[in-house]
Amino acid sequence: MRWSGLWVCGGLVLWMQLAQAQPVPAVPQHPAVVATPPICRTQPDSAACAAQTRHVLNRRLNQLYRLELQKVMGTYTERRLGHAQNLWRRWANAECLFRWGPPSRGGADWQRHQDQCLSGMIRARIVQLAGFVHCAGATCPPP
Repeated sequence: MRWSGLWVCGGLVLWMQLAQAQPVPAVPQHPAVVATPPICRTQPDSAACAAQTRHVLNRRLNQLYRLELQKVMGTYTERRLGHAQNLWRRWANAECLFRWGPPSRGGADWQRHQDQCLSGMIRARIVQLAGFVHCAGATCPPP
């Protein structure tokens, strides 16, 4: 019986310490994680979900591209970045076209596969650009 009072007292002290604890800082979000479009909650495998996901990822990619562009504005790196981004877009489109064939195969199913393929490519590019935006020292592209 003597020990039960000790347990209660210890529990109260622990509870008070937890109540006064500072909130845990938020874990930084992975750069390629974007908000899920509302249609994807109800129809995750639909063509509309694939298209909206690609659209949201494109906006994130453009945001990171503009941030990196501001960082290198007025240098030769600005020109190289623009050239690399244009070539990357052409390559991503060509790669997905190669994987799923020409649009003549058509239909919503073909478009859904194209959008899903491009979303995967865009996610990878977002990670690359985020690395450039937040680089330091030797991890940055040369000027």
